[in-house]
Amino acid sequence: MSKEINLITLFNRISERRRSILFIILASIIISLVYAFSQEESFKTQAYLIPPESRYTQPLNVFLDDGYRLSRDEITPSTIYRVFMLNLQSRKYQRKYFFDNNLYTNFDEDDHEKSFRDNFYKRINFTIESKITSRDFREQQFLTVTFIHNDPNQAANWLNDYIKMVSDITTKDFVDGINILIRNTKKTFESEIVSKKNLAIKITQDRIVQLEEALEIARDLGISEIQSNPTNQQSVILSEDESIHSKNPIYFYGTKALNAEIAALKNRKNMDSFISGLRQLELKVKSLESITVNVADVRSAQVDQKALPPEMRHSPKRKLIVILGVILGGFIAFVYILFSFIITRDTENS
Repeated sequence: MSKEINLITLFNRISERRRSILFIILASIIISLVYAFSQEESFKTQAYLIPPESRYTQPLNVFLDDGYRLSRDEITPSTIYRVFMLNLQSRKYQRKYFFDNNLYTNFDEDDHEKSFRDNFYKRINFTIESKITSRDFREQQFLTVTFIHNDPNQAANWLNDYIKMVSDITTKDFVDGINILIRNTKKTFESEIVSKKNLAIKITQDRIVQLEEALEIARDLGISEIQSNPTNQQSVILSEDESIHSKNPIYFYGTKALNAEIAALKNRKNMDSFISGLRQLELKVKSLESITVNVADVRSAQVDQKALPPEMRHSPKRKLIVILGVILGGFIAFVYILFSFIITRDTENS
């Protein structure tokens, strides 16, 4: 019975204090409205990125006419896209874009480093999703980049420009690396050609010395014609399955053949035709001279959808703030009635 009386008394107290309750709730709503509309509006823009198509990375895989590939490993869309994603999330490139474009002039903060952290670094976010695209190529990286700013048009422009800057830098780094590799490989082949030619001259000179010595021996032995008697060959037995057959000495060619070969070597006008592998090297050098990778032919990422100026604000969420204000006002009013009832009851009991 006392509980019924207490509940009735509580409801009566609510009825008596309904104006105070309405005032508390109304005050809470007004405060939440003031807070909601006093907050600076911000807008969230998004850009969606995917790996480049294969045709935009093929120029980086340079092959010569004989099938020789310059780079040790194949450069795939995943290879260059992975580097692009790392660069995009790099604080180094975010700082470069922020300071090179003087974005700090758009904010009131005097400390430019703090302005960079608060107004750019903390407002750009990255989300990577892996999705199955095929049985052969099971994982593909889909990157969503978001940026929050108080100007929707500026937010979209800044994000698109930043993505383009990083994409261009990544692409240029890869292209420059391949072009440097082309030049260095060409220099290596050219050095090898020079080495082969110098070696050929020394080998020819050594051959002339050997022939001239053999000529003296042939004259002393009276050998003028080529001696091809198989009995002049000697066999040295090493084991059951191995033996070494010594060749005929050079002076067995006779003075006529030796004089002819010495004269031919001394009068040789073109040494290149006798150098093994020289023409192949020259072909590689010629191929490399005609190869240059252009930045315009390569892409490090593909923009699936550019960032667009958002129409809906990201914050403040005014409806939510007002709803929370109403709930908070109701809670405060309930606490107020509850304490008022308890205090009044204690006073009456005493």
